[in-house]
Amino acid sequence: MIIQGYSKDFKQRILDIQLDYERDHPDAEKFTADDFRNPLLNGRKNILLAVDNGRVLGFSRFFSRQNFSREFFHHIWLEIILEHFADPDLMSALYKASIPLIIESTRGFFPSAGRRICVKVADTEKTKSDFFSSAGFTHWIDFIYMEKDLSEEISSYSLPEGLNIAELKPRREPEILQYLRVEQICFPDSPLEYKYLNYFFSRDEWRREGVIIAAIDAGGNIAGSVMVYPDAQNSAKCYTEEIFVVQEWRGKGVARASWRLLLHTLRNWARHGQFYR
Repeated sequence: MIIQGYSKDFKQRILDIQLDYERDHPDAEKFTADDFRNPLLNGRKNILLAVDNGRVLGFSRFFSRQNFSREFFHHIWLEIILEHFADPDLMSALYKASIPLIIESTRGFFPSAGRRICVKVADTEKTKSDFFSSAGFTHWIDFIYMEKDLSEEISSYSLPEGLNIAELKPRREPEILQYLRVEQICFPDSPLEYKYLNYFFSRDEWRREGVIIAAIDAGGNIAGSVMVYPDAQNSAKCYTEEIFVVQEWRGKGVARASWRLLLHTLRNWARHGQFYR
């Protein structure tokens, strides 16, 4: 068995392993053919394969989220997936091979408080949880997974005076940069980068139904925002991300009125079933 870099000859095999894994662990991180275009994969250099006699048995991939402040860490999100019945030791081999690649690929990042490798582990992923715990990873609360059944009543709250609701669909560079500047201020610990956001807005699920529901002040500035889009593989699921309120509007009811920001979109999508965060 060898650990090697990505090869397009194994692309379908990677997707097959991923799909089988998702069947066993439906809440695990998703990865589709579209994701091979993600610029954070560094031209697919951030993918490693465990290959035995020409057959891929597992793979690792990582996305690096650079911040631009010395106060916060760079976050490297690592994922390791093995096929059914693969030797669990392969996870250790892929992990060890990924570390030097992670260090080298982030060497030129903006000086920060350091670099941290992060993993997202679903409740069913016991093998992965046990491995990363044994490797010294500790629990870190990054977000809370919640869901809302759209057959239930959706409450509405009033926005603070001076704000209006707008639906944004950034496509051109000035529109993307306007949104990005606000997002980076609100998430200094893990801001988005232009190259990733530009890629995200080109995805089919975003182009089809994705939208940013924003609270806009009298000067046309974003006061608060939530990104809403459907699942790429299952239209019965919709997601929210990048929920934020800028500092000057915090404590004035913008977050409390977030349901109103979502209300129009949620009602339009109620036919899909459930809404996920």
